[in-house]
Amino acid sequence: MLRLARVGRGGEAYYLQVAAGTGTGIEPAGQWVGHVASQLGLAGPVEADPLSEVLAGRDATGTRTLSATHDRVRVVAFDLTFCAPKSVSLLHALGEPEVGAAVRSAHEGAVSAAFDYVERRVAAVRRPLDGHRVPMAVDGLIGAGFLHRTSRALDPHLHTHVVVANVAVADGWPGQALDGRGFYAHRQAADALYHAELRAELTSRLGVAWLPPERGRADVAGIAPQLRQAFSKRSAEIAADLARSGASGRRAADLAATVTRPSRRTDIGADELVDQWRRRALDLGLGPRALDRVCDARPRSAPGLDPEAAERAAASLHRAGRPVARRDAVTAVCWTASAGVSSVAVGTCADRALALATGQAEVPARQWGPGVAERRLALAPALERSPTVELSRAERRRQADELLHRQLAARGMTVPDLRGWDRGPDLGLG
Repeated sequence: MLRLARVGRGGEAYYLQVAAGTGTGIEPAGQWVGHVASQLGLAGPVEADPLSEVLAGRDATGTRTLSATHDRVRVVAFDLTFCAPKSVSLLHALGEPEVGAAVRSAHEGAVSAAFDYVERRVAAVRRPLDGHRVPMAVDGLIGAGFLHRTSRALDPHLHTHVVVANVAVADGWPGQALDGRGFYAHRQAADALYHAELRAELTSRLGVAWLPPERGRADVAGIAPQLRQAFSKRSAEIAADLARSGASGRRAADLAATVTRPSRRTDIGADELVDQWRRRALDLGLGPRALDRVCDARPRSAPGLDPEAAERAAASLHRAGRPVARRDAVTAVCWTASAGVSSVAVGTCADRALALATGQAEVPARQWGPGVAERRLALAPALERSPTVELSRAERRRQADELLHRQLAARGMTVPDLRGWDRGPDLGLG
């Protein structure tokens, strides 16, 4: 799930110290993002002084106050961290230059799509209305995106920290703090959008195939689990800490990650580690030829949603058995798109899925309020599903096997000729 962290005063030093232009330069320079950032003239590479001024509640020059009450704010920013699956990080780090460039571009595009959702659907402030303080939309956000290519354990780990200033600008009102509850309420939907867009981009750009998604995340087919684990030292450290404590769950995992977190190395970056990574990968059976076979495992074309995508998403919402909001429908649509889907197509499908799940011809726009103002709707008493949606997993597998047999028989082949056909090429250990 999307990682969320609160940034205290002076916390921007962590991001600036490793970025090109503001620190050691072992990671790319940060980039300004957000509609309000552009309105304030903040564009291109992030510099230290303007970022510090914005996080202090002033404009980039320090002459204009964006929030009169910012001196009372302890959380100056929210860190939204979008992390690529380990197999995608390995493809980015170990692939040929053109492959690495395509992966990075796909990742950045996916982060941009997810952040656009955050600006449009999540960002809000609490304003007085009829004696209550309710979430209201803002003009946009001021953010700084910092792309990092390594984990703290110096393994390949492609991820972007989007540092969102805790300052809102809205029509006719002085700046004030954001309603941070929205980030937490929509974190699963934003994460699902990022991964769906990433899969769609890489399917289109490189023709990679995907393993079945698990809670919206999927790894590239052909990079074996053992290989991914070998480059996941931080995950192993967190798992070991959980095993020692006997704890489980997301909160326990977050705590274990904090307890076991080493200091960030500011003297060595991905460029210096590539040769070491390549040698490790070669020892584990993942050489250049194996990586080449990961690409073009399927045609390089943009994947789309099939006609029953909304119905499948509605069925999954109904199986959950609890009231649903539009963000739940967004998540469900993304999770059902195994090869990914453009974020542009998700919205229409999510609206249709929500209407099907709740039995409404059209969901009123007022239900789409920003942040936590997006209300939950009761499920319809019964949900009609097509025979395809009603099929059990075993039945779908049986039908797929029958289709495969027929296709192979037409070519004079048998199943053993394509052992592992459903997983894509198996490259690496196991």
